[in-house]
Amino acid sequence: MNKCICVLASIVLISMGVTSVAFAQTGVIKIGVDAAQSGSFVSAGNTIPAAVKLAVKQINDAGGIKVGGKTYLFEPTYLDERTDIDIAVANAQQLVNDVGVQAVWGTESHDFSIAITKITGPGQVIQFTGNSSMGGELSEASVAPGGVMHYAFQTEPPEFQRSGSTAAGVMKLLNKQLTPPPKVSVILVQNDLGGTYLTAHYIKALEARGQKVTRIYFPPDTKDFTPILTQIKSMNPDILHIWYNPDFTLIALQQAVQLKVARSYFIIGVDPGVWQARQLKVAAPVVISCIGLCWGQPPTARVANYFRQYFALGAEKGPQASVSLLYYDYVGWYAKALEAVGRLDDPDAVVEYLLHSKYDGVLSASPLQFGPLHQVVNVATEVCSVAPNTSDQFNCAVEQPPAQPPQGDVWGMLPKWLLPEWTNGRMAGRF
Repeated sequence: MNKCICVLASIVLISMGVTSVAFAQTGVIKIGVDAAQSGSFVSAGNTIPAAVKLAVKQINDAGGIKVGGKTYLFEPTYLDERTDIDIAVANAQQLVNDVGVQAVWGTESHDFSIAITKITGPGQVIQFTGNSSMGGELSEASVAPGGVMHYAFQTEPPEFQRSGSTAAGVMKLLNKQLTPPPKVSVILVQNDLGGTYLTAHYIKALEARGQKVTRIYFPPDTKDFTPILTQIKSMNPDILHIWYNPDFTLIALQQAVQLKVARSYFIIGVDPGVWQARQLKVAAPVVISCIGLCWGQPPTARVANYFRQYFALGAEKGPQASVSLLYYDYVGWYAKALEAVGRLDDPDAVVEYLLHSKYDGVLSASPLQFGPLHQVVNVATEVCSVAPNTSDQFNCAVEQPPAQPPQGDVWGMLPKWLLPEWTNGRMAGRF
């Protein structure tokens, strides 16, 4: 009878994918995701748990990671901040204080990510955040040991780089289509911290390319843009640039086209795959861009393979699925950091590894690297023009980030760490 019970217990354990030996030898590393899986910013937020889910599956399926001679699997906890800053902060407290995570991915909402560093920082929890408004808070003092941002990493490039590569792609494509060439640009952007910060850099990038730029704000959750668009039409813009949440910008585009507001249009964060799936068509020239690289027009086989696996796990083919790449690579990089450090209780050593290593990820053609202000610095932007009156004819190019900000972009000034003599010297060979 006892022998039967033992056999039955062994069968149950095997059916669960666990053996007593494996269970004894394998530990878990708790990580967390704090992201908008519902609410007004879900199109970006829902990509974060999907990206982490894929990376965790790949790492765990390959046997986990070895830290200090022991094998560990990642154990993720996913929380929905519902595009509510109070919930985002509460989630961070739950992940850090109750779950006991060692790293957090999120959130994508610009001011939310800054708010939760007040939890992750004192908790000595590594935080990977893919939005560039973090750059407004990252400084030598805030990222220094003991600083509130010491454990935070911006996985999107400095905004002058993202805005610079985006503006370069937009102007190259529209200059080929508009006669006479465009001179007057109007930016329509949501009136919040993220919109203000992002477009402050984009204005300078457009001005550096000869544009006369006016910025017009719209209130959050706007559905009827007609009064604002009528005002913009009176300015006779060559290009209307619509920023930054596609859940609203696509609505604004449709209304702008009906009113014939501008000679051409640019919308940030809309993948060609979504444009084609929704069979959108505009008679005027339109340029769209991805947050990084596009799933609808993948520039390389590696990017195409990533998105095949990403969608195979059930991820949504949404306007900002490309945002997932701002999170996916950093699970693997974090795993490498833990293996290199050889301990789970030394987050400061993890910070040092991340700062002085490179990672060959999907997001960039060249290995990813952080500067000492904890911002990734070599991420390009894919920009695509849409042939008039078509939903499936695209001309796409990957624009590399500029090395220096345009004149007048004081928020984007780079310290000496990004100069070639520094990166080729001091950063080489640390790990």
